[in-house]
Amino acid sequence: MSVEDCTACKVRWDLQWEVQYRKSLHARAVERASRRQEEARALRAQVRSQAAEIKRLSEQLEATKARLAWAQHQLFGRKTERTDSSAAQGDELSGAEDSSSALRRGRGKQPGAPGHGRKRRARLPAEEIEHDLPHDEKYCPVCGKPLEPFPGTEDSEVVDWEVRLVRRVHKRKRYRPTCRCRAVPGIVTAPCPPKLIPKGMFSCGFWVELLLNKYLHGMPVYRITKALEMENLAVSQGTLTGGLKKIGELLEPVYGRILERSQRARHWHMDETGWWVFVEVDGKTNHRWWLWVICAAETCSYIIDPSRSSRVPREHLGDHAQGIVSSDRFSAYKILPKRFAIAYCWAHVRRDFLRIRNGHEDLAPWANRWLARINELFRINRSRRAAQPGSDSFRQADGSLRDLLRRMRQRAGRQLNSPCLHLPQRKALISLRKHWQGLTIFVDHPEIPMDNNLAERQLRFAVVGRKNYYGNGATWSARLTAALFTILQTLLRNNIHPKRWLRAYFETCARNGGRAPDEVDDLLPWNLSESQKTEWQYEVRPP
Repeated sequence: MSVEDCTACKVRWDLQWEVQYRKSLHARAVERASRRQEEARALRAQVRSQAAEIKRLSEQLEATKARLAWAQHQLFGRKTERTDSSAAQGDELSGAEDSSSALRRGRGKQPGAPGHGRKRRARLPAEEIEHDLPHDEKYCPVCGKPLEPFPGTEDSEVVDWEVRLVRRVHKRKRYRPTCRCRAVPGIVTAPCPPKLIPKGMFSCGFWVELLLNKYLHGMPVYRITKALEMENLAVSQGTLTGGLKKIGELLEPVYGRILERSQRARHWHMDETGWWVFVEVDGKTNHRWWLWVICAAETCSYIIDPSRSSRVPREHLGDHAQGIVSSDRFSAYKILPKRFAIAYCWAHVRRDFLRIRNGHEDLAPWANRWLARINELFRINRSRRAAQPGSDSFRQADGSLRDLLRRMRQRAGRQLNSPCLHLPQRKALISLRKHWQGLTIFVDHPEIPMDNNLAERQLRFAVVGRKNYYGNGATWSARLTAALFTILQTLLRNNIHPKRWLRAYFETCARNGGRAPDEVDDLLPWNLSESQKTEWQYEVRPP
């Protein structure tokens, strides 16, 4: 091989080596670039993930701040939910709405208003006590001549509160025969007065006072026993508890009749609240039960049940009832059968905007404008319900009501299409749109209230009792609680005095040998005679 050939081979080898070396450099560069791209993609994904997490945490922080502000307002702020008078300024409402934002009068009697004078408590029994001058003051202090009586008296009144426990000893006279015909076997004794609980030591009036104190005024049994001790009566809680268990059997027929009457209604207010029952139930891991209230035109029914599901109202209403249910937006009411129309509560919708106003300072003007619209909706509907159906004032109010609802729905739709809407605003408007059909049932049914305040009010006294005696310790006690809540509130709903009715019912049970009367229906509020309604009438009068 010549020198030239060797040189050419060496050059080719160098070129091949250079090509392989460049290819390896390129491959390594491509690999490095690919790794950098993968790292960049991973970093971009991490940035997006962190940005989403930051957004989520920011929204969570904003929601937590809003809940904290709402909780502080509930704890330290005004308890009323009434909107400030200046809240609706600048809103696009009618002139009537503008006038509704004027300064409102304060609560109660206004300063400078004339009084009504001292009221005469003519419904209270009167006890007259005569007072005379001391003997030495019946003579003139100068000349000593006697003062002569002047016609009439100078009267003044005080109202006394007397708590009185009496031990009544029934002395039954005994007789023995004086004849020898043996028709009378021996000593004859006057019959014993009937007792509510055979061999019991307490009268019907005693049990009436006990039931009213516990189930109407919210006093626990141990506190009642302390009050009795102050009146020199020492009685154990076990004695009272045993009597209450027997009384529950006497009241069960009345409770059942009221529940049946509730099923025949066509409109119900429903609500529920937690209730503690300290018994073990299969499948239930805690002692939290639920107190349900179902208010109709003539009845106010209570049910204590371990479940908060729709099974409770479905079982209460039965398979044949149909009508309108006023409730909040709890899911148990939404899945009731189709034969029930659900009228949602506007007070809960209004509360959504109150939370936004009190929890998000920058959104307060927006919330105030919606609150003004809802307030105006309530005002127009009150005017419509106060008018005679078919009258000009009714038609005018009805037209204004429908026009305002139409504008509210259009405004909510436009605002939901806005991209700059905050999350709390969007949630409130989505809920408003979702429940719109149920929220507007009252438009075509003026007799249906816009809110569910009746059911919420009927739970207030029960919540006070729950806080005082902390629920029930047995299933029979929970049943008795629901029965007495139902009976007492149904009596009050029909303007029947609970004390007088209970006393009459218990005396009937006592005459029946300590058993429930055979004709319970005759003592139900809607079956009472006119004389009974007059005798047991109860009117809540303002102080």
